[in-house]
Amino acid sequence: MKFFGLLDLLLFGCFILLIHGITESAASSPLKDPLLGVSPEDENYFKGFSTSSMIKCKDGSKKFNKSQLNDDFCDCSDGSDEPGTSACPNGKFYCKNAGHSPLILYSSRVNDGICDCCDGSDEYDGKTKCLNTCWEAGKTARDKLKKKIATYVEGVTLRRQEIEKAKLAIAKEEGELSKLKDEEKILKPLVEKLKERKEQIEKVEEEERLRIEKEENKKKEAEEAEKKETKAEDIEHAHDDIQDNIGTVDQPPQDENIGEDTESLSREELGRRIASRWTGEKTDQHEEVDASSPDKDHQNTDELSNETNYDEEDNAYTSEEDEHKFDDDDDDDSKDQVDDFGTDDHYNPTPSQKLDSDDESDFSDISGTSGSSWLEKIQKTVKTMLDAVKLFQTPVNISDAAHVRKEYDESSAKLSKIQSRISSLTKKLNQDLGPEKEFYSFYGQCFETKQNKYVYKVCPFKQATQVEGYSTTRLGSWEKFEDSYRVMQFLNGDKCWNGPDRSMKVKLRCGLKNELTDVDEPSRCEYMALLATPALCVDSRLKELQDKLDSLNKQLPQLHDEL
Repeated sequence: MKFFGLLDLLLFGCFILLIHGITESAASSPLKDPLLGVSPEDENYFKGFSTSSMIKCKDGSKKFNKSQLNDDFCDCSDGSDEPGTSACPNGKFYCKNAGHSPLILYSSRVNDGICDCCDGSDEYDGKTKCLNTCWEAGKTARDKLKKKIATYVEGVTLRRQEIEKAKLAIAKEEGELSKLKDEEKILKPLVEKLKERKEQIEKVEEEERLRIEKEENKKKEAEEAEKKETKAEDIEHAHDDIQDNIGTVDQPPQDENIGEDTESLSREELGRRIASRWTGEKTDQHEEVDASSPDKDHQNTDELSNETNYDEEDNAYTSEEDEHKFDDDDDDDSKDQVDDFGTDDHYNPTPSQKLDSDDESDFSDISGTSGSSWLEKIQKTVKTMLDAVKLFQTPVNISDAAHVRKEYDESSAKLSKIQSRISSLTKKLNQDLGPEKEFYSFYGQCFETKQNKYVYKVCPFKQATQVEGYSTTRLGSWEKFEDSYRVMQFLNGDKCWNGPDRSMKVKLRCGLKNELTDVDEPSRCEYMALLATPALCVDSRLKELQDKLDSLNKQLPQLHDEL
């Protein structure tokens, strides 16, 4: 039993050595295709062995010979000496995938038992059998590629049409801008002159307003002073008349009412009562006394008839009936009495007396009285006021001022519109509208799409927003084009709660109409969207797609032979 155990161990060791020798032999054996896993771009790099026995690693760190190429040992740190093996961790393996799209894998996936390339080239050690599925997969890809090419063909036509329209529109706007600038040069000085003239007119009008206001204030002050002075003079003259009449004229008989206390009466009332005795006018108090004593007047009728001369001088003390009785007979005498007293220098009607037209003419005829002086002063004041108004008339014609204002308002409004249009056109024409102005149609437009409960709105050259009901969130303001006009960038949007400012990138792709789709938020507060547009259907990209389709079609006969 012990001998048998040692024999088993010996046989097992020999088996291990045999397997290791086979493995080493297989690993060290060169590949059938020395350029397996080499991309078409790197084929020229490895052709250097045709002229030299040594070539440098791509990173320049070392050199390696042809025998070290794909020997399953990593000589270059960048893996450039092992494009077809998994020896270098940084190596890359290229799948040709004839009849379908090429694919580049990490070298760690070579000979790992999984078919990654549709042609099975990544599992060449024979341990894993991979079927070539590139024909079926390639057919689907070719169909998509053909549709894409068809879209590009039509899109290129639409793009050219948009470019032509843009060129015409830009030329028209440039002409309009030039014309508006010329109009501005002419209109701006005119508006400035009209403004200057308008300000002069307003200054003169303001000065005139202030002058008139000052004159009116002076007039009011003069009238107030005149009223005060006239009132004082009237009181003084009334007092003087009372004193003079008391001292020079015989007192008429007193009735029982005359004896009332005169000290309780004002000077003005006392003067009016004394004057009424000589003018024939009745005072209110005397009329009240007469009205209250009808019997007494009747008893004294005979006595009054015998004293006619006395009554004629004292008619202010007769009853109302007696006054009318002697009206016809004593009319001339009363006039004579007024005329006699009219020459009295102390006569002065009080301000409480109201002058009608006849009284005013009579009053103006009396020379040397204070009433005449007062009237003359008023007339003189009015005349002075009228002369002042005529002298200080507004030096600007009203119709001319209105015309200047109207011209200024109209010209100023027109200039504002011109300047606003100039600013708008200048801003538009200074925008980066693409190498061939292919994005001209984007200016002033907005593109929308609805994703779940949100409506996304992208306005090139302005801003991008997210709308939910009545709430609008700004995702960013227009920044610029990126990646050769294949990306639009919007930055500095509304701040996220406890996060960065929102931003959005819109990737452009060829399409037959402007259409916003596929809005996503790949990272917090950073949004991504796709925008299909004819502006991105460029001729160079169309040529690349056509060349790719031609390359796939050329591979088809070889693929059929392999099958």
